[in-house]
Amino acid sequence: MLAGGASSASAAQQVHLLGFVEYLCPGELHCFELRVKPKFIEAAGERIVVRFDRNTLIFDPENYELTLEQSNIIDGSHLRLLLTSEPDRGRNHYRAAVIWIGD
Repeated sequence: MLAGGASSASAAQQVHLLGFVEYLCPGELHCFELRVKPKFIEAAGERIVVRFDRNTLIFDPENYELTLEQSNIIDGSHLRLLLTSEPDRGRNHYRAAVIWIGD
């Protein structure tokens, strides 16, 4: 659930989904291509590019918050994400607001 201070306009632009990291973006830190689980394809597409940074909340399987350096997202990681579209980067590009690893 989103924090009470989030506006309905920003909440409407966010997408919640699950998937597997297909591969890390070549030459770009904190970026990966996600293979979206079939149940969530309609919300975002079959494969999407996701970027994250220090503003992204990242949690491990026990729901402990991790720093960006501790995140250790690798090829094959199973993730639950809360994303915001980045249409200026192109179709199927997203910025992660929250990442749950191994969820």
